[in-house]
Amino acid sequence: MASNHITAGLTADHIELRELVRSFVDERVVPTASEREAKDEYPADLIPELAALGLFGITVSESNGGSAIDYVSYGVIFEELARGWMGLASLVYTTSSGAYLIDEYGTDDQKQRFLPEIVIGRRMSGIAMTEPSTGSDLKQIKLTARREGDDYILNGSKIFITHARHADPLVVMVKTDPTIEPAHRGGISLMLVEQGTPGLSYGTDFQKMGHRGLELCEVIFENAVVPATNLLGGEEGSGFYQMMSALDRGRIYMAASSTGMARAALEHAVTYARQREAFGKPIGEHQAIQMKLADMAIKVEASRLLYVNAALNTEANGRASAESGMAKIFAAESGVEVVTEAMRVLGGYGYIKEFPIERYLRDSLLMPIGEGTNEMLRLLVARELLSAG
Repeated sequence: MASNHITAGLTADHIELRELVRSFVDERVVPTASEREAKDEYPADLIPELAALGLFGITVSESNGGSAIDYVSYGVIFEELARGWMGLASLVYTTSSGAYLIDEYGTDDQKQRFLPEIVIGRRMSGIAMTEPSTGSDLKQIKLTARREGDDYILNGSKIFITHARHADPLVVMVKTDPTIEPAHRGGISLMLVEQGTPGLSYGTDFQKMGHRGLELCEVIFENAVVPATNLLGGEEGSGFYQMMSALDRGRIYMAASSTGMARAALEHAVTYARQREAFGKPIGEHQAIQMKLADMAIKVEASRLLYVNAALNTEANGRASAESGMAKIFAAESGVEVVTEAMRVLGGYGYIKEFPIERYLRDSLLMPIGEGTNEMLRLLVARELLSAG
């Protein structure tokens, strides 16, 4: 079965980590995931256990209380979490993304104020980029932050923000100098927006097809007052590039999570094919089913190898935009295909909510869209190829 052997690029430490997270998922997540997902229930009770495993410190340096794991470990963790429940993977990812930005670019004061409590699960975090009229083209954001004395005054809104109500702080992309064109070259900054900020409110909580358990909502800033001490890094103008470095990591997360859901669907399909009989024998002995299972397994293994390759390149070179883009594109699209085929193997059982296949499908359908649409990432990969020396 996929992932029971040592994948190229994984060390003994990676295998040990995988087994640790896998055991937690099997014991504490899988038994209640479908029930929690159906209720759209925020998994507050699991946060202390996630913190005890160190999962909120995976992007935080040891000097700030975290473990600063390598990128391969990062992918391994999210493959296992998503195999159990994508909602839980999303909670860890959003919080660790905010923590990464603070740890990597924050001032000493910002690191001391926020990171210790994030690591122990006392604070959550998240990132806010998308606006009602701006998705892939982040250079065109309209949320402004105007300096007034010791504060910034924020006006505008963000939309489709995961974990926004729980994030404290929420790392928000803002335009600090609207006169700079193109805006990403010095006009965009990141602000650490805390809960209870005057002028901050939350709009609609959108009802999602999948990725349930965490809110997806609108965040509204009406003359919101944010202390200048919460400008990430203490200097304006670097926010676009800071966020892009987080998105490279985020694409490894998306690829690994897609792999995890596809693997879960494959495992269910194999188990069902061994047990279900048709025409006098298990359906797994029919060639039509065997071909489906083989194609599914190939896609799962290839997806894992691509995200591990992206992780290794990011570890070696600091950024690996093309490799992480390739991994995300392939794994996200293969994930949808694998889960769809698993549903066909299970037939009617794959379509009903008593089995988790339909949940994997609903969750997988977001993956080609989030963290950069696959269409935009194809353009990024092509540009990297054409610009290579």
